[in-house]
Amino acid sequence: MMTDISLLTIVRGRRTQLHNLLRGVAAQTRKPEEVIVVFMNEAIPDQLPDPGCKMYLHQIADPDHPLPLAAARNLAAANASGRLLAFLDVDCIPHPEYLELLSTAVRQTHGVVMGDVHYLPRAIAAEGWTAEDLAELAVRHPRRPVIPADRSLIPLAYHLFWSLSFGLRANDFARLGGFDEGYRGYGGEDTDFSFTARQTRIPMYACKARAFHQFHPTFSPPYHHLDDIIENADRFYKKWDVWPMEGWLKQFVADGYIAWESHTIRKLRPVEAKTLAAARSDSPFG
Repeated sequence: MMTDISLLTIVRGRRTQLHNLLRGVAAQTRKPEEVIVVFMNEAIPDQLPDPGCKMYLHQIADPDHPLPLAAARNLAAANASGRLLAFLDVDCIPHPEYLELLSTAVRQTHGVVMGDVHYLPRAIAAEGWTAEDLAELAVRHPRRPVIPADRSLIPLAYHLFWSLSFGLRANDFARLGGFDEGYRGYGGEDTDFSFTARQTRIPMYACKARAFHQFHPTFSPPYHHLDDIIENADRFYKKWDVWPMEGWLKQFVADGYIAWESHTIRKLRPVEAKTLAAARSDSPFG
């Protein structure tokens, strides 16, 4: 039986972040009918916070890729019963009005609607926070679109799509064919999804549905995903005749780790420990 809204998230590790996300769902002014969680290459935990609605837990295994992002999102969608799908990254805590604003925007536009993610500059505990605390701490990403105060949403350029927080109708997700599972592991699947939306003429928008991204150290550029990025960039180029993730690829070339020419890309050597250490970033934006 079809329901109204399904909230979907995928996870590997990140237990504190998942607990915070679920507590945020429980505080929604417009609760989803269900939460779908897909665990990537790990066991389903015995206990999780109550999100205030039905919750269904699934697993996906890919021994060659620790983060099978595209396949995990598709598995979540395949098990969802909602007419509207809200995809929220496990690192994000939804503001209490998140689903109310996101679902309204999707219904108004019949498009893919990206939420407004703000970034927490330090880690928070799994308990004791309030939405007001998060709103006071969080900062806006300097390269994300700003929605004017007198507007509820704005058109979004396809290349700016980011899958941290977005919603769309389930039938439009089906029209798009979901995420291309030819992208294995990390990198490229977001931009491919947005290019497919452009090709299919499904519009994209950004709305004011806030979520708060929980801090975690990362790597910039993401050398810990070098092999996945090379493989996925090559797939993207062969499909769309343009290279994705150019900023990262240029840095990999400059550091001597890949050979990247007009039509080809290949790895030259393994990433050195000193390179990985130098790439570690404590920026809230990664």
